[in-house]
Amino acid sequence: MSSNLNIKKRCEHCKNEFVAKTTKTRYCSLKCNSRHYKILHQQKSIKTIEKATELKLPPLEEINKKDFLTVKETAFILNMSVRTVYRLVAEKEINSYNFSIRKILIRRKDIDSYFDINLNGTNIDRDHLKKLITLENSYTINEVLKKYNISNGALYRILSRLEIPKKNFGKHVLVRKEDIDKIFVND
Repeated sequence: MSSNLNIKKRCEHCKNEFVAKTTKTRYCSLKCNSRHYKILHQQKSIKTIEKATELKLPPLEEINKKDFLTVKETAFILNMSVRTVYRLVAEKEINSYNFSIRKILIRRKDIDSYFDINLNGTNIDRDHLKKLITLENSYTINEVLKKYNISNGALYRILSRLEIPKKNFGKHVLVRKEDIDKIFVND
């Protein structure tokens, strides 16, 4: 089907004028059509990649008003990757609460205290905590085992998991009564 139309148009790629035979013709040649298609396809791919990699977060003003932040929001504020924030949570460097596998909330106060501790160089001193353990305010491990009817292995796993300080005193190992009573009275 041929057309007797002769319409002057401007090529969308090279911007040269040409005579089109139909009203739908947009390019002066197949070469311009192919090149422009390639450019449009590249731009579309770039937009798709940018859209996939951008964090969908509310504006910074809204995030700053919140007392509890998600991991993504925390990563955005700290200019860290989400994976780094998860690592800090796993290593218990930042306090958090896990509502489920996918929902972790972090208090803004805990983020500030993380920096206060690390910037001041005043990491929690284990020796200082051990100095607080005396014979008067502590149980021996055997006393804890008898009082709460728990196995030796289970007690040591609890102590290591909760990072409760212990102190060797002669042939005995001492643990503060306050720490032990907190654990077993709540159960």
